[in-house]
Amino acid sequence: MIRQYIADSRAKADELPPFSANMLSRPGALAHIADMRKSRRIVVLVVPPVEELDLIGPVQVLSTASRLMGRGDTPYEIRIVSTTRDRVIAGESGLSIVAQAHYQSLEGEIDSLLVVSGVKGRNQRDDELAAWLRRTAPACRRVGAVCIAAFLLARAGVLTDQRATVHWKYAHELAHRYPRLSVDPNPIWVQAGNIYTSSGFSAGIDLALAWVAEDCGSAIAIEAARELVLFLRRPAGQTQLSVTLAAQASEMQPIQELQVWIADNLSRDLSTSAVADRVSMSVRNFGRVFTADVGTTPAKYVLHLRVEAARRLLQSSSRDLRHIAAAAGFGTVGGMRRAFVRVLGKSPREVRGPG
Repeated sequence: MIRQYIADSRAKADELPPFSANMLSRPGALAHIADMRKSRRIVVLVVPPVEELDLIGPVQVLSTASRLMGRGDTPYEIRIVSTTRDRVIAGESGLSIVAQAHYQSLEGEIDSLLVVSGVKGRNQRDDELAAWLRRTAPACRRVGAVCIAAFLLARAGVLTDQRATVHWKYAHELAHRYPRLSVDPNPIWVQAGNIYTSSGFSAGIDLALAWVAEDCGSAIAIEAARELVLFLRRPAGQTQLSVTLAAQASEMQPIQELQVWIADNLSRDLSTSAVADRVSMSVRNFGRVFTADVGTTPAKYVLHLRVEAARRLLQSSSRDLRHIAAAAGFGTVGGMRRAFVRVLGKSPREVRGPG
């Protein structure tokens, strides 16, 4: 099934960009529709030495998302800064990376701050860094920690009494040092307000994909995951321990595969009965399972995917409304207009703007 839908989607790549995933799984998930063109400054603060994947993985996800947006849309301005004066970031596996600046030389607003630290960072006492984090974090829309960096946020007082996670090997230590924290060793990442913590290594990639989904829509997040040859975009609640990953992936796979297929086949019959038939389920059982996993009904999910697909085509191409309505699966311009007004409060012509 996977090979088939990937082959089908590649054959149609020039006609319609792929859209997919759990874009409706949390409140306000459609806010990105009105704000996809806004460039956000992401600062990655690195406290070396680090595991290279903790740094490179999230940065690659963010830069891939920026490239996939295309047509002048640059959702991320990524700035890598280091605590070392010479800006050299030493990697635990022997690689060395040169940051763009020392963190104290940063100027201007920071939309999101992602802190990356190696194992040794949990025992570092850097009062200047802690003070900088205390000053900077409150002004950021989001603050994230990859693995051990949770220790640095807790020491600075950025993490206080929230729920948090870290690599399972260090969860007991984090909880012991900072007893007010509610440390959960199981999830791959946790969001508490605007503070995100993750378990590190590949989980840093999952956290970055979650940020992309928030900012650019789940369609771009799924496409970035595909671009990086990731099997699936894991949700926050995915457990860390590998002994259970295969079983959980197996449980999640049918609906997640279906979501990708739906996004790549928006011009087809995507009625609830037709989609239920594709996964060999009764309409009633499919509706229950899909809603429980995705957070919305199949019909609403399809509607919003089609609106997002049409919106991107309106803003990234000069195709007329009739062709866009057909490509996105609306059938008629009138049907597309009614859907836009219902979801966005604007008509397709208003969304496209003058020109």
